[in-house]
Amino acid sequence: MLELEKKNMNNQNHFYKILLTIAIPIIVQNFLSSSLNMVDNLMIGNLGEASIAAVGQANQLFFLFTLMSFGLNSGGAIFFSQFHGSGDYKSFKKYMGMTMALGGLIAGIFTIIAVIIPERVMGLYSEDPEVLKASVEYLRIVGFSYILSNLSVTMIFALRSTGQAFVPMFSSILGLGTNTVLNYLLINGAFGFPRLEVRGAALATLIARIIEFSVLFYIVFLKSNLLNGTFKELTSFKKPNISNFLRVAAPVLLNETFWSLGIVVYNYSYSKLGVSSFAAIQIQNTITQLFYVFSFGICNAAAIITGNLIGKGDVERLKVYASKIIRLTFLIGIITSLLLTVSKNPILSLYRLEEGTRDTTYKLLTYISFIVPVRFLNVLFVVGLFRGGGDTRYSLFAETASLWLVGVPLVSLAALVLKLPVERVFVLSFFEEMVKLLICLPRYKSKKWIHRVV
Repeated sequence: MLELEKKNMNNQNHFYKILLTIAIPIIVQNFLSSSLNMVDNLMIGNLGEASIAAVGQANQLFFLFTLMSFGLNSGGAIFFSQFHGSGDYKSFKKYMGMTMALGGLIAGIFTIIAVIIPERVMGLYSEDPEVLKASVEYLRIVGFSYILSNLSVTMIFALRSTGQAFVPMFSSILGLGTNTVLNYLLINGAFGFPRLEVRGAALATLIARIIEFSVLFYIVFLKSNLLNGTFKELTSFKKPNISNFLRVAAPVLLNETFWSLGIVVYNYSYSKLGVSSFAAIQIQNTITQLFYVFSFGICNAAAIITGNLIGKGDVERLKVYASKIIRLTFLIGIITSLLLTVSKNPILSLYRLEEGTRDTTYKLLTYISFIVPVRFLNVLFVVGLFRGGGDTRYSLFAETASLWLVGVPLVSLAALVLKLPVERVFVLSFFEEMVKLLICLPRYKSKKWIHRVV
């Protein structure tokens, strides 16, 4: 009996050691990213609400690209983690190169849109000449960073899948730190630098992404790394490999594409409620991202652990670990909700906002704190367990059905037709999360989400 209890305790310690080894660097990386994004938001906010709205609108294209890139690389990560679990690094490098190539095609399309026809895209969001002009200037500069961003994301997912999560954390810290410093120098023209305002923020972002890519490329391909592959190894994929990859990754890519398009529709609807309302939504997004870092860390760790255990064939341990991660995620969701509640006033005091915008943002932060635990569970199911387990088609169904059959119709009707206050429109979007949870729970209990794809 004592030996059994000791074995269970050791297994539990082993579980938390694996989870935290992967999750903590991701949490730190995302926390710094969200914190510095908030600092950037504050710097841009000093230029006025029109500038906040302009950058927020310009970033909708990058948001769409990022989530498509994230979807493609999440599909790649399913293979990365399972190949790592089985010890097949020849196939690992082949699929890493394939992910980079496919992502490059997507990035190229978005680069053309951002650099050549930004007016057409930004014209959908605003008719305000000041906002439109600033958003176009911002987009034309950051558009050149899209291809490097995709390559960086592939290397980040590959490194995390092999337990090297501290490397992306370091590159992210360096890139984000550079971004913040350059924002300070270029937005307002500090220490003799030119005052470039919104263009300065865009230029700082471009330089930071170049630096982050350079660090990752050096560590992965120029040093003696587990992932270091020759050009021939990276491009050795054949048609059957592409077919196998797309069978698993295509639903993830579609998932992220449909989800990001849904969020674009959300933001389009919010933008039609006025500059002040849209600015409040953007500030709320920036602040809440700061608190979502715990969920992102646990979720990414869950996907990697799931893939590694499936690759090893240890399904029984996976079932035990999944149950532990769910309980931990719900607890973290409750704690995060409480932290957001007590922190919203001090954080909002940092912003220079008109009274109406401040009050609206305060209400949005109050309302969202109630849905945080549910949202954390949904992210864990869809992005962590189901994707990590190779059940990408069900992930696509759960995300798309709840968003496009519930969330988008409700928000569009409330904002574009009924023209309700932004706070009420925002609360209606929460029905998406409730429906998604009801879709995910039966699938998790059935254990049908566990698939070996390699």
